[in-house]
Amino acid sequence: MQSGTTSGDSASHDNQVRAFHNEAVARGEKRVLCRTTDGRLYSYARDEIGVVTASSHPTVRSAGGLIAMAVFFAALAVFSIMLVAAPTGRGQDPMWGALVLTAAGVGGVVYSARLAAKAYKAKRVRAERGIPEPTSRQFD
Repeated sequence: MQSGTTSGDSASHDNQVRAFHNEAVARGEKRVLCRTTDGRLYSYARDEIGVVTASSHPTVRSAGGLIAMAVFFAALAVFSIMLVAAPTGRGQDPMWGALVLTAAGVGGVVYSARLAAKAYKAKRVRAERGIPEPTSRQFD
């Protein structure tokens, strides 16, 4: 059932989930209130949610997409190292300014790989616990 529907069952379910969520947060649990892919509200534990997005534009959230980003950043780092070293083949000084790209590429690899690991682990935890997938769209 979509969240825009005003049936009593949907509103009742949402209120129950919000009450559970608020109680869990009051106990000190780290939880995220989010819609599932079928539009129902669910209170996800931090290890179940994965990568949270709060954006209206398309974002990368899946482990596969994040791995692709890490590969792109790795290619950027390798290319930038070639930029640094290429002038030495012609007897010129290295292009040290390209090390900024190297640092950005390495940082992007680390960041993307960490997010990919988090997304993969959360997907595995959701599958083990029988928890529905969170949606990437913002309903509320």
